[in-house]
Amino acid sequence: MNELDPKKVISSVVNKTDIDIYSKINTLCLIIIAAVSITMALIYTKTILIPLVISVFIYTMITPVVRYIQFKFRLPKWPAIITAALLVLVPLVLLAVYMFYSAAHFAQVANIYKDKLFNMFQMFMINADNHHIPIPQEFLEFNSMQELLQGSYVTNFLKSFSLTALSLFSYLFLVIVFVFFLLLGTGSTKITNSVVKEIQNKVSAYLYIHIVISVLTGFCVGVVLVSTRLDLAVMFALVTIILNFIPNIGSIISVMLPLPIALVQFGPSPQFFVILIIPALIHFTFGSLLEPKLLGSGMDLHPVAVIGSLVFWTLVWGIVGAFLAVPITAAIRIVLSKIEPTRPFAEILAGRLPK
Repeated sequence: MNELDPKKVISSVVNKTDIDIYSKINTLCLIIIAAVSITMALIYTKTILIPLVISVFIYTMITPVVRYIQFKFRLPKWPAIITAALLVLVPLVLLAVYMFYSAAHFAQVANIYKDKLFNMFQMFMINADNHHIPIPQEFLEFNSMQELLQGSYVTNFLKSFSLTALSLFSYLFLVIVFVFFLLLGTGSTKITNSVVKEIQNKVSAYLYIHIVISVLTGFCVGVVLVSTRLDLAVMFALVTIILNFIPNIGSIISVMLPLPIALVQFGPSPQFFVILIIPALIHFTFGSLLEPKLLGSGMDLHPVAVIGSLVFWTLVWGIVGAFLAVPITAAIRIVLSKIEPTRPFAEILAGRLPK
């Protein structure tokens, strides 16, 4: 009987360990290369991919409604599809048209608020000088504020905002076309893939719950703004609904947006502090207390992963990427969790240490 050589056994074990380490490093490098390549492709093809992804999410929202209408009212396929599409698409189109109109109206009246704000700043500087409050010399000469308010900063901001609204409005046409063709195939093929089913169920649940929360938040904020008789109150309420889809940052922006108008219109009065404090409490109640309870585990994303995805998708797809960051990242996490080499990344996105 041949005896085993201890040196050969140890050598084979070491070689196997080295091969496993090199294999893991090789897999990690390939994943990084693939991620960078996909990111570049997303940036290069964003003109087509953005409306396509938006239409897929809208289709994901419409599909459960179609099934409910067919089951509840016993309607055939196409009447149910048309009814569900109208229920989902018509409010989106009306909202886009109103926001475009509001942006154009705000651009027209922006000079009025700009002049009021500049006059308020002048009065503040005069009162500060009368009460011997030390103010830097450059502020006493009004140079900085004049450049900010009477220069090109406000105009460029308004132009940028208008161009963004126009690009979103042009995307809307492509979205409707894509949704139409996606609905053409509804019912022709049955989804049997468990990953696709899980993505569809989680994303549709997230979208419906988030839409309800956003509408409630916007309605409550709108009631507060209208009750204080703030100018452009309805527009700010609609902006609140839209910005609520941007996680964390959107709520902060929607609270801060009405403040310059409120300051110009009311000054540092009780109405100004009502417009500041009550909407912030509304956002905290709905966004931090109610929505997490309704979603439960929901997207299974750690808050840090949500912020990271927000930054990443904003860099890749701009403001539209910020709106789509959470559902896209959740779908990616589900896919990564089903593939053995990428499962640790899915665990990291969920806030768990990989095994």
